Amino acid sequence: MSEHLKALLIGLGGFGKNHLKAWCEMGFRERIWVAELDAQRHAECWAAGLRPAQVTTDHRKFLGQADLVDIVTPSSSHFQLCAEALEAGKDVFVEKPMTMNSEEALRLSQIVSRTGRILQVGYYYRFHPVSLWIREELRRGTLGELRYLSGKFLGFKRARTDVGVTHTDAIHFFDLINWLLGTHPTDVFAVTRDHFGRGLEDLSVALLTYPKGILAHVESGYIQPGRWNDRVVPNAKTTKELILCGSEGTLQADFETSAVELFKVRHVLKDGIWQLVNEGSIRPTLPLMDTVGQVRSELEAFLRSASTRGAPAPNVLESGLHLAQLMETLYLSSKERRVIELEPKEVAG
Repeated sequence: MSEHLKALLIGLGGFGKNHLKAWCEMGFRERIWVAELDAQRHAECWAAGLRPAQVTTDHRKFLGQADLVDIVTPSSSHFQLCAEALEAGKDVFVEKPMTMNSEEALRLSQIVSRTGRILQVGYYYRFHPVSLWIREELRRGTLGELRYLSGKFLGFKRARTDVGVTHTDAIHFFDLINWLLGTHPTDVFAVTRDHFGRGLEDLSVALLTYPKGILAHVESGYIQPGRWNDRVVPNAKTTKELILCGSEGTLQADFETSAVELFKVRHVLKDGIWQLVNEGSIRPTLPLMDTVGQVRSELEAFLRSASTRGAPAPNVLESGLHLAQLMETLYLSSKERRVIELEPKEVAG
């Protein structure tokens, strides 16, 4: 059914270019309109083979004709654009974060509930081959009882001007960890620093406690060195790594190289001493997916949801409202320097 759908892409900034490439790869070159305020960025459209009639500076010019709306604009504009598209009867894909705060997220949740439209939030690490492999191993119980997760999403790069590094980078792993565990944290503690004096943090360390006492630690920042050249941000260095420790094994994953190592390591109590049992490790070969490939995977999932009318996995509640509440709790924890309990709210009316 997707061969008859028409899409409107709003925003051609740094990441919007990847969305345009993905839509074209998916066969939408003749069925996509692009709205971008900066006319100089329209060159990306000509390079992609679009016609002048498909490009505008005013998204409202094409909103009525589109079936789908893809929003890749500064975070402060997400709520207004999402609400406008949903009220116009369109299914919406919006890059993360869905909104700037939980009040806006709640209002969008209510609009989605009332209109019956699809809203998917852009957390493309859920679609990464490494994430899919990890989730399958967790389903199989390979690691045993999960105890601790550690994520690093950091590296030298330019600082975004609309949100701090927690909203920019760490939030990817918050969503990913929630998805992998199938639940939400029960309490959080965070420390942030604004070394640049912008009113937005450039360093963030968060501790999240999940049911059964599972502890997750997520570090993000612009001041720590990254290991690899960033494939999204020019001239940047990046590290995107996740470690999962369980009673029967430990898994270490690098999202930039798709390198994963599963350590068959556990501790056993013998003669009153916890001793190490090391049965080696395995390194599965996983495909290396570039950014456009990951975006394409999540847009294809969006198309499936639009076709089946089923709620997407990164949806308005799980990846929108609940994450917005988590972010606000983390910032409050950093401000008040204390652990804060978290109770994700549901949509009421």
